[in-house]
Amino acid sequence: MMQTPVRTVAARGDETLALISLPLGGQPGFEEFLGAWLLRSPRETVLVDCGVAGSYVRLKHALDKLNVAPGLLLLTHIHLDHCGAAGCLCRDYPGLKVFCCERAAAHLISPEKLWSATASTLGAAMAAAYGAPLPVPPAAIVARERLPSAWQVIDTPGHASHHVSFLRAFAGRRLCFGGEALGVVPGKGAESWFADGRRRGGIRPATPPRYVPAIGRESMKKIAAGWDLFCAGHFGASADRTLPERALKQSFLWEKTVARALASGLSENETVALLRHEDPELANLAAYTESAQAREEYFLANSVRGFKRFLDAGA
Repeated sequence: MMQTPVRTVAARGDETLALISLPLGGQPGFEEFLGAWLLRSPRETVLVDCGVAGSYVRLKHALDKLNVAPGLLLLTHIHLDHCGAAGCLCRDYPGLKVFCCERAAAHLISPEKLWSATASTLGAAMAAAYGAPLPVPPAAIVARERLPSAWQVIDTPGHASHHVSFLRAFAGRRLCFGGEALGVVPGKGAESWFADGRRRGGIRPATPPRYVPAIGRESMKKIAAGWDLFCAGHFGASADRTLPERALKQSFLWEKTVARALASGLSENETVALLRHEDPELANLAAYTESAQAREEYFLANSVRGFKRFLDAGA
């Protein structure tokens, strides 16, 4: 029998915020890495991000079990691990409206180029787990100014040029759906990452090539206040209001350290090892399960490449 974890994160009166975990096709370390945020009240049902097409059966199962039909899908960015199931949702919920940064909407309507580029970098096994996205009907796309007034959209480029974050008062909390603007944040919901099941702090940059640190830092500053619960793209919720300040400090440390590694001729793996030694935010990785550590090693190298390409371009 299919099990899809749905965790209630906040609730007050008739409003409930939940995190739906979307396991990625048996890929080790990705059992709880992708997710969708679900806001429910008698007046609205809203999803923030939706995972990949390959995990859609899990998302649909959770929505059916809760007996809810989403009316609005908000996307922090159109990397497929956040938007890949959007077309599936539109197929099954014909009245669904979808919002993403205006510059990215064309890739939801015609996702072939996005899928081709993604699949070419994933490798066969991961591409099969992701699954090819279905197109989103043009009529489903909603303009920013047509969103309900309760939602505040903040442009937060960095992790992606089209990245946005959302602020919303709901279920007695001031929520920030920040995607990957602050990097990867193991909040409540990420306990399974840790070998002993006890969650620890620590954040990890999400800086895919080519990353411009100054742009990412300005976005971190934009979401430094105005919330008391940060709902991360990966993974879970955190009430730690120091996250933006820590992400900024980490960004400066990484730029300085990667520059030093380049000047010293260190390899990519050696640079990752140096960062694990010098960045206190990465100390929590030692407590991760073996599969979660392997996942993070891959993404650490990718984030190093983001800084390296920026630094190489400025050389």
